[in-house]
Amino acid sequence: MEKKNKLGCFTFPSIVLLALVGAGFLQNFIPLSLFFSFVLILFFLSWLLGKYGSSNQKFRWRYVMYSILTITVLLGIRYMLNAVPVQIEGQKTIVSEKIHREKVFEKGDSIILLQQNRRWNDNYGSSYTGEFSVREKDYLASKKQYFNYTQRESYSSWGKLYQYLATEDTPKLDLILKELTAIKKAKKLNQFEFAEMVVTFIQDIQYSFVFEKACLAPEHYEESIRSVLVRCQECCIGNIPYGIQNPVGFMGNLKGDCDTRTVIIYAILSHFGYDVAILNSDYYRHSILGLNIPAKGQYKTQNGKRYYVWETTNKHFTIGTLPKNFDNINHWNIVLTNT
Repeated sequence: MEKKNKLGCFTFPSIVLLALVGAGFLQNFIPLSLFFSFVLILFFLSWLLGKYGSSNQKFRWRYVMYSILTITVLLGIRYMLNAVPVQIEGQKTIVSEKIHREKVFEKGDSIILLQQNRRWNDNYGSSYTGEFSVREKDYLASKKQYFNYTQRESYSSWGKLYQYLATEDTPKLDLILKELTAIKKAKKLNQFEFAEMVVTFIQDIQYSFVFEKACLAPEHYEESIRSVLVRCQECCIGNIPYGIQNPVGFMGNLKGDCDTRTVIIYAILSHFGYDVAILNSDYYRHSILGLNIPAKGQYKTQNGKRYYVWETTNKHFTIGTLPKNFDNINHWNIVLTNT
């Protein structure tokens, strides 16, 4: 008579639990995804128990069959989750039509990228193309973290908020930074040319309003806002803390206003070692970039350094030049530098 398994009906759940624990341990030594590690250990334990834990030839493969069924169910669940459209509280459509979802494998694991295929020209006629992506899980996690953090913390200055966003999101922009680095190497760009490429990459994105409350119909706003929303009803995103998107959020849905753009450029150029600043104007209700680099035009001085101004919401504006409706440098103040 076959000896009964002491675990009885808990045998296979015990195998699954051991596989989960073992997968976490295995990841410390082998660069495999958690899921793939789990699958390997689950099948190994199932085979081992069937071979040495049962004297009945008929039942030797039952745990392997259970494992196959379990993995099939898990893969089905993953597929359905990957097919679910991205949604964040209070937002109907948060992914731009210019963003597409792409499934790829990273370190043995299947992930979803929010990808944009971009082609743009800088202000001096040079053309650039690239595929820029953020991971969907990073997009969702960073937005949730931003929402939760602003519920617990309040900011005494715009500079502190901008620095928080840049610091927290830069690591999750790694795929964007990698693509920009590839363009720099391929085009053999110098320091100024690379900064020009980065700024025009952001300038080329269509302007969208970012509101702290829900977006309303155009007739509820002043003329300057209403005229834009009449032409482009999708050029608005609401329920965003402080009316500014975090950098990963912006790269995931391409909806950004002035300080949303200055913060992501600040984060990118800081990563590449530039001396960069953000300037705000309460008078103009606007935000622009400042860059300490050999240039000409308007600038703001701080600690003996010249930060040349750079408009980020309109195409064709070069460093040192501002639109005439807010070009009085006396109304601008530096709120953040990275040095």
